[in-house]
Amino acid sequence: MIGFDTTDLLRAVQETIGQITPDEGVLRAMGVSGAEIFREEAKHNAASHAKTWTIHRNIIMKHLPEDSDGALRQAYLVTVRKGNFGGGDAYYWSWVEKGHKFVPKNTRIGKRGNKIGWAAHRRAAELEYGTASAPAYPFMRPAYDSRKSDAVNAMSLTLKQQLIRNANR
Repeated sequence: MIGFDTTDLLRAVQETIGQITPDEGVLRAMGVSGAEIFREEAKHNAASHAKTWTIHRNIIMKHLPEDSDGALRQAYLVTVRKGNFGGGDAYYWSWVEKGHKFVPKNTRIGKRGNKIGWAAHRRAAELEYGTASAPAYPFMRPAYDSRKSDAVNAMSLTLKQQLIRNANR
């Protein structure tokens, strides 16, 4: 039987690992590479049901400095820019993602000649038309579920590239 003493090798590996300290730039590059995978997949999913392309244009990735901690942790969020009605942003994206109730346009005229209020219109619509719902067209959650491992692989590859680049300095 042949025996190997690996204590020196193990000590050398541990010392090398101890010398490698990823800085904030390396962690940010890793976070961006992973978040880009999710953003592109969400855009691809949103494009499959696009009518006006507003949601597709407004899928963004942003850095969260309040959840980041320098060289220890960097946080990114892939979301949809949502503003107010009429601003060009996709304020309604969660309705598309999760589905929603459908209430037809308020065309009922009350006794005084004006349209009835929104609450009364909604109650009347549900009684008259049932509870029709618009179907859900999810695009964010399937992007996360389908590309988790790809994002981890991209972040690992970015870490390797950054460590090699920093070692050559």
